[in-house]
This record gives sequence, C-alpha cells and structure tokens, in this order.
Amino acid sequence: MIKPSSLIFIRHAPVKKIKDHLPDLDPEAAINHEEIENVARNIPSGAEWYVSPLIRTIQTAEAFAKFVTYKTMFKDNDLIEQNFGDWQGKKISEVWNELQQDESKHNFSFTCPETIPPNGDSFLQQCKRVSSWLEELEFSQSRSIVVITHGGTIRAALTHLLDLTPDKAIGVEILPLSLTKFEVLRHSDARNRGGRFRMIGLNQ
Repeated sequence: MIKPSSLIFIRHAPVKKIKDHLPDLDPEAAINHEEIENVARNIPSGAEWYVSPLIRTIQTAEAFAKFVTYKTMFKDNDLIEQNFGDWQGKKISEVWNELQQDESKHNFSFTCPETIPPNGDSFLQQCKRVSSWLEELEFSQSRSIVVITHGGTIRAALTHLLDLTPDKAIGVEILPLSLTKFEVLRHSDARNRGGRFRMIGLNQ
C-alpha cells in the first residue's frame, strides 16, 4: 500500500513595517495568538519542523509550538527569504524608479526572476538554493515535514515541486500564515506519469 509523506509549507505571520516602505532585512513578526491557534489546528502533531533562521519565522514557529507538538526543529539557512540588498527598508517608490530603467518587466511581480537587487540576490538564485535543499530531503519512509518560512521561499519551492518556470512561480501569491500542502511519493512508488509531488492545498 502506498503511503505518501506530507510536506507542508507555512508562511510566517505578518511583519511589522513602515507604510510605503519595503521591510527591513530582518523585521519582527506581528503575532496574533488567536490566529496562530486557528492555523495550528491544521498542523500535524509530531512532525519534523524546518524553520528559516530569520526573526519573523522563529517567532512564528515559537508561537505555533504553544499549540501543537513537534518531533524535532531544525533552523536552516537555505530557507531564508530572497535578499533584497540595498532595497530593504527603502521607499517602494524609490525602488520602483530604479526598476523602471529595466527593459524587462513582470505582470505580477515588481521584479523579474533574474533581477538582482544591489548587494542582494535574485529569485533565480533563491530557486536554485531551495531546489538543492528539497533534493536533500529523504522520503524513503513516510514522514511529515512542516517548513515555516517565507513567501519567496515557498514560491521557489513551487518551481521544483511542480516544475513551474520561475516566471510563473514568482507571480503566485502566498498569504501570511497560510498553508501550502503536498503529498510526496517515494521514488519506488512514482513509476507513472505525474511526478512525485502532488499539491493538495494552497493558501489554506
């Protein structure tokens, strides 16, 4: 009998930010414990947790841990958000003025996948990092994994799990405190068409 693994991505709680500015490099989360408790009801108990080491994700994980148990918790640098470099904390209008000089623009994102912010990295680089991390996860036995991370990291994961182009994935909206769920087959069970990864929920 085929028993798939469970892979659940959770975007952190909303962040504290200045109006009309991009968030700083590592802002704090605005934790609402009632909302956290509601979301926690949909998180399997006893799962392995992987968490981005940035403040907002650690705060979100610690808040969830008050309502649901976990087996282990690992902090992993590969799960951090795309680095927007010198644009972090700047006025959105100033960044937009810089982007207007680019010939290539995107319909659903203020940057294109290949755009590298000054002293930052691109979504393409983030996709490569997240893809490598996913390849290292072992699913030879059924297991439940919860990943508490960032919107960009989840979008990058979609490029790998669903074979989406970065151009498509960068436009997918990932809401704060939402769950994006996958079933994962072992290599030995994925004999037919459709791959190993099945999305069963987005922005839940």
